[in-house]
Amino acid sequence: MSSSKSSQKRGNKVSFKPVSPFQLFYQLTYMSAMAAAGISRARTFELAALSSSPAAEYFAAINTLVIEFRYDYPEACRNIAGKCKSDNMKTFLLRFSDALRSGEPLAEFLAREAGVQGEDYENKYERDLEAMKQWSNAFSSIVISVSLIVVIQMISAMIYSMNPTSISMMVFAGLIIGGFGGWIIYRSAPHEIMPVSLRGGSPEQIRAFRVFRLLTPVALATSMMMNMFMGIELGWALIWFAALMLPAGILSLRSDKKARKQEEEFSTFLRSVGGMATSSGTTIKQALTKLDLTSFPMMEPDIKRLSTRLQAGVAPEICWHNFGVETGSKLISEVVDIFFSGVRIGGDPERVGYLCSLFTAKTTQLRAKRKLIAGTFSGLTTVMQGVVSGVMVFVLSIVRSFAEVVTTLLPTGQAAAEGQQALNMSIANLTPAQLDFLNLITVSMVLILGLIGATAIVLGDGGYKPKISFYLSLIVFISGASLLLVPPMVAGILK
Repeated sequence: MSSSKSSQKRGNKVSFKPVSPFQLFYQLTYMSAMAAAGISRARTFELAALSSSPAAEYFAAINTLVIEFRYDYPEACRNIAGKCKSDNMKTFLLRFSDALRSGEPLAEFLAREAGVQGEDYENKYERDLEAMKQWSNAFSSIVISVSLIVVIQMISAMIYSMNPTSISMMVFAGLIIGGFGGWIIYRSAPHEIMPVSLRGGSPEQIRAFRVFRLLTPVALATSMMMNMFMGIELGWALIWFAALMLPAGILSLRSDKKARKQEEEFSTFLRSVGGMATSSGTTIKQALTKLDLTSFPMMEPDIKRLSTRLQAGVAPEICWHNFGVETGSKLISEVVDIFFSGVRIGGDPERVGYLCSLFTAKTTQLRAKRKLIAGTFSGLTTVMQGVVSGVMVFVLSIVRSFAEVVTTLLPTGQAAAEGQQALNMSIANLTPAQLDFLNLITVSMVLILGLIGATAIVLGDGGYKPKISFYLSLIVFISGASLLLVPPMVAGILK
């Protein structure tokens, strides 16, 4: 008795992690697919605790109460619901407790709850998209405001005395504000993991990551050597950096685009293979050989590879797991496990495929909406970076040109001192070191704002993270072109 009390006391200290609407949607899809096989209540809870979703720990705790403390399932669900941090998980467990107590069939209840939770997930996702859309507009305003800080500081240096400490502090504050804008995009965007991993996934993703890992240090090292040791203009060094990073960016974009198209086809594939297996009375292994794969152009090589492995006698668990991982999509990898597990324990392939298809279709449709908003944001941010870098370099060129003109026109000796007292402008006293300081501040702001902009684009878009190399390449190219083209343009205007 004492041991039971001490165990229960330790159990009360268990802290459950919050469960997002997507995680609960996945958990209910998993449980409904398992329950479709007509398994017992105890087996349903046992399999629910094996899910890859964070919600599985709740069902593991329910199993502990039932097995070790002799609770019945309705009472155990109600007990764990009282310890939930997530309102959605708490209300589900309470409804689940009532359904278990009333004797409602598990398969019907879980399928219905999965549909309801899918609607909740869709509403939450669309609210996040609306918030991201609004904050993306705010991010543009923040970046423009930060660029104005530099412009105002340079104009002030022309008119009043130049204070490097004050300018540095203002620029540092501007960078913090710009970084805060990128962080806001990260917080407002829907949180989801799209690729399997950086190092694994599809052959295209593996190739893109290898090129990204190889070219990034090479681009940084060679561009710095060109500017610091070879005396090549910074603009050309930046263009060289952009050119080296572009191949990794293009490969990353292509792999991400392919993964998205595969996710769209995967929903139809599940319904087709499940329906084929049920209608023909065959196994999934045989149904794969009867499918017309022309309906799945992006997934056709992966499906053929899966069918070949199954026909060769490789363990089905390994075949289906590798099939999901090699597509490079986290969504496909997770849903494949649900589909295979549900069919393996005796579920109707058509029913299991339909449930998994609903989950996949809703997720891909919502991600398509995110892609549309993120595409607009990426275009706006790229154009804005071009305008911002052009304006800052334009103002810096004017300051340098006017300083050179004033230095040329002012007299020397005693007349210079008398003229300076009458002129009383800071631009007449700007030294080459001070001009270099303004140049350093401007270039640093252009590059750091470009890095912040590229990061914000990838955070808003989601997907494969090495895509940042493409946007960074584009933004750095624009910055380098501004450093090369704007100063001669200003010189021509002033002449």
